[in-house]
Parts: sequence; C-alpha cells; structure tokens
Amino acid sequence: MTIPTILIDQHVHSSYSPDSSSTLAEIVQYAIARGKPAIVTTDHLEFDCKYFKQDVDIDWESYNKEVEELSRRYAVEIRKGIEVGFRSDYKDVINDYLAQRVFDVILLSAHNDGRLDFSEKAFHDLPIQQRLRHYFTHVREAVDQMGNYDIVAHLDYVVRYTTFPVHEEDIAACKPILYDILKLIIEKQKVLELNTTGLYRQGWIHPHSYILDMYVDLGGRAVSIGSDAHQVGHIEQGFEEAIELLHSKGIREVVQFKGRVPYLVSL
Repeated sequence: MTIPTILIDQHVHSSYSPDSSSTLAEIVQYAIARGKPAIVTTDHLEFDCKYFKQDVDIDWESYNKEVEELSRRYAVEIRKGIEVGFRSDYKDVINDYLAQRVFDVILLSAHNDGRLDFSEKAFHDLPIQQRLRHYFTHVREAVDQMGNYDIVAHLDYVVRYTTFPVHEEDIAACKPILYDILKLIIEKQKVLELNTTGLYRQGWIHPHSYILDMYVDLGGRAVSIGSDAHQVGHIEQGFEEAIELLHSKGIREVVQFKGRVPYLVSL
C-alpha cells in the first residue's frame, strides 16, 4: 500500500512536548527526505496534567522563533497544531488559551479525570467495564462541551494502557455512550482520527474496528490519520495498514487541515 506524498501525519509530537526528544528540525528533515510538502506538530496542552504532575504547555516563543528559522532554511511548510487534553473544570481556561493563538489544526483528547491519568496502574486496577464507561463519559464531555477543535484523537485511548486484554464484547457493552459520542462528532462536523499507535500496543488502530464500523454506519466519513509519533522514526508508522483499513470500509479520502480549513486527500 503506497502512502501518498501529499498525505501529512496529523498527530506528531516534538521536543516541545515533555514526552518527546525529537526536535522540530529533525521532523522537518524527515519530511523533506520523503518529499512531503508540509509537516504539522501537535504538541501537548494539558492543565493539571496527572501524568507529569504539572501544567503542560508549549514554549511558544522558542517554537515560533524556530519555525521562522527553519522556514528560511527549508522548502517545507510548517503547520502549527496542538493536542488539547480536555478537562471539564478547565474548559474556560482552555478556550481562552486557544482563542489567543492561531493554529492550523486542533486535536481533542481526554487523558485524565482530575484524579488519575487514564494510563496509570491505579486506574487500570478497576474492572474493565467500569474503566471503559468512566473513560468514555469523559470523552463524551470533551466532544460535547468543546467547540474549538477539529479532530477527535485516539477515541479509545484508555485501552492502550489496560493491564488485561480488551475484547470486542467489552467495547460493544459501551454501545449507548459510543453512539452518543459518534453522533456528536458527526453533528458537530468534526473529524475522527485513526491513530496508528494502537497497532503497536494492543494490536488495533484507534478506534477499535467496532467503533469505526459504528461511525460509518451512522454516516460518518470524515477521518484523519495520525501516528501519535513521539520520536521522528515513528512518523507515519502504520499508515499503510490504516489506508488498507479505510479502503475496506469504502473510505478513500482523508481530511487534512491548513489554517483550520479542511481539505480532502485521496488515498
């Protein structure tokens, strides 16, 4: 399966995120070597981040300065994205933050509930259905309460860190709340991300094919592909499998963003 040159990985973290060591320059050079016309970084914004035990933000002064320098040196477009870790109690703070800055694309995620990060062992010691329903409740809040975003990232993120295998019947038991989430995504004209990191964790692309089938059955067609790369060598990892999966669902276009304006790329 060929990855189109104009297809851009829309979920990439650089060293402006605390969990990545790959520099913006390395990401630019990686893209140029593969003939890409543009890159986008989607570094973390998360107030009261439970994983890092602090607010996580981007050093915009350094980032913008480096973008200007790299743009002078290389013939590649550098798009500015962000991954927002949503919490209902920080909704107004998040919206104020986003309103003060210009982005090409905004990803929406749910990473913690105000007490635990959804990756922490203490959370995964809970029964599987309790974990899934609790997590999806927070995703529904994020999708519903936020308006200023473009893409819903790794919708079933929680299963990435589960201490026990998650089966289709576990996902299917959450059908009512998943229905609500997917209907909201469609009604609000947002985009569902296929996040390929799941292939190297639990063996499937986020979201699980059960959820993707629900989305398609409900009329959802707007999808994006992102690797969630935290090091340059993982950019576009699993994209061939993602394209093959989309073809199997009858989807042959993905949505990309520039200046928050969507456009389609054929697969």
